Amino acid sequence: MKISFIYMASGFGSRFGSNKLLVPFKGKALYRHGLDCICRAAGELEKEGYQTEVLVVSQYEEILEQAESQGLRAVLNRFSGQGITASLRLGTDSASPESEALLFSVADQPYMSPFTLKEFIRGFRLAGKGMGCVCHQGKRGNPAIFASAYREELMGLRGDRGGSVIMKAHPEDVWTMEVPEEELKDIDRAEDLGAVQN
Repeated sequence: MKISFIYMASGFGSRFGSNKLLVPFKGKALYRHGLDCICRAAGELEKEGYQTEVLVVSQYEEILEQAESQGLRAVLNRFSGQGITASLRLGTDSASPESEALLFSVADQPYMSPFTLKEFIRGFRLAGKGMGCVCHQGKRGNPAIFASAYREELMGLRGDRGGSVIMKAHPEDVWTMEVPEEELKDIDRAEDLGAVQN
């Protein structure tokens, strides 16, 4: 199975007050935690026979340059003002046409673990559904994964509502995996950073 990991790191951080993705957190920039998680999970899945590629979609040159230095695919997002769907469309369009699934992950969840990510992908493959996402006590979150059959619908997304629009349109084709609440914590405001660190 070939999977494209699409890491979306284009947010403006308007509620945070600055570019939160580059803010130091536990010894490295906030965005690095999620990216390192993906790279580690992808590397371990490769050992199990999966084919993987990692794409980083961002409007920030520093993040794109770091991605390229690691041999990852850097995708410039010139349409960040259009919301998260711009990253979804760019990632979908740039992913290998041979990929059987597209996994989308956000850059402000520093506690997602490589183990959880691997189990999510394994579970999705076994579930036989076309879409999947993590959740905690019924509340859905990221990452989310879509079979290649949903590429056209992903490319048609607009606004800031993300892939949940597609999931709501096809509820019978959605698989979810329960994960610890901590792993779904995101950083939206400066005070969130202190809360997560504590």
